[in-house]
Amino acid sequence: MDLDIKTLQNQYWKQLTDELIENYPEFKPKKADRNAYYLPLNNKTAHISMKVNSQKNIQECKIVISHNKGLYKFLEKNSPEIEKRLGFSLDWDIKEGIESHITASRNFDIRDENVWDEAIKWHLDKAHEFYFEFTVWMPLYE
Repeated sequence: MDLDIKTLQNQYWKQLTDELIENYPEFKPKKADRNAYYLPLNNKTAHISMKVNSQKNIQECKIVISHNKGLYKFLEKNSPEIEKRLGFSLDWDIKEGIESHITASRNFDIRDENVWDEAIKWHLDKAHEFYFEFTVWMPLYE
């Protein structure tokens, strides 16, 4: 029996939360909404967002910066060093409105429960890497 996307998302985030609580003490988990999970970043204008897009079949881990274009521009100016230290490229997207995003993404179909362990590991590894890299850079701007 195929489960609907909402049920799959709820199950995915519950499994991720269990892993998060057990192995990532730097985060204080909050309840996920249907397709995203938010983690604090020790900065009042930025947080980490882990997302699952079931229509595009991707998963994302991103830094979301709200109401602070200066911080985004500072980080973007330092993007070569940030990406070098992380060991992978990021998508840098300054938005017209309130938020700007710094994103890592990859293919992921939430309907394939056989790849959930790998997907959860990817989400949490990226969030962990983002946390430790960006908490170094953000205070340099403030």
